[in-house]
Amino acid sequence: MPRLPNHLPLPSATAEADSPASWSTSGLRPTWSGLLRFSLVAIPVRAYTAARSTSASRFHFLHANCGQRIAYHKHCPSHGRVEADAIVRGYAYARGRHVVVEPEELDKLRPARDKALVLEQFVPIAEVDPSFFAGRSLHLLPDGVAAQHPYAVLVAALHEAGKAALGRVVLSTQRQLVLVRPAGRVLALAVLHYPAQVRPAKAWESDVPACAASAAELDLAGKLIAMGSAPLDWPRYRDTSAEELAALIEAKVAHQAPAAGMPDEPVAVLPLLEALKQSVAAAGNGKTSEPPAKGRKPRARRATG
Repeated sequence: MPRLPNHLPLPSATAEADSPASWSTSGLRPTWSGLLRFSLVAIPVRAYTAARSTSASRFHFLHANCGQRIAYHKHCPSHGRVEADAIVRGYAYARGRHVVVEPEELDKLRPARDKALVLEQFVPIAEVDPSFFAGRSLHLLPDGVAAQHPYAVLVAALHEAGKAALGRVVLSTQRQLVLVRPAGRVLALAVLHYPAQVRPAKAWESDVPACAASAAELDLAGKLIAMGSAPLDWPRYRDTSAEELAALIEAKVAHQAPAAGMPDEPVAVLPLLEALKQSVAAAGNGKTSEPPAKGRKPRARRATG
């Protein structure tokens, strides 16, 4: 089967190729560099993106009749097509009313690139609600020989205290709230939402009625959790959807029929206690990957008791 051109990145077909051991940091350019500051201590650091994309999806919209890519142009209802240099930025202060804001005026509002990541408060890592994580992660590395010792001291001190640090830094022209925590011998940085942006879980509690669990239900649920507990095994979690998409694209390039997907199997909806019993029995037999009561006719009941 012919392969796609090399400029189209395809996800690896093996877990070994996607393992962290296969990643190389040589030749990577830092996304940010500056001083990591707390109190009177200043450590030069470089920041590198912690995640990479394995997606093979680079879709374009095409004209179905001829296969040419669809072009999109800026259009004014009164004057038709508009060139980029004739477009300004306007803020809608009322319906149909805008005030034009010049780029120079916006530049004055942006924070200065002070090139410092200031750690303002040390907190227990467990106190940071995952809802605050904005999805961007970086790794901080010492920048230069002189930075290595104070960097190592800070990492060790954070490990010893079980703490992470909240701070602020300018990334991509925006002042970001960040969490810096130790990860092995490395400092990991996660960009956070500001508190005003987060809807806490407590805000939803009125939509979740309080339900009392029976002793039998708690006992079985505890057994199921214990039987399913194991050391964290990251290699088992792979982006199979990207691999399946790559296989689909390769098959179509080769003018072959795409492989048939696995059909969805019906899952029986059982009363909670019965579902827990069958789950514990299946886990004891090493069948944790199979749905409970496979092959039984689903019953129209909610699994809530």
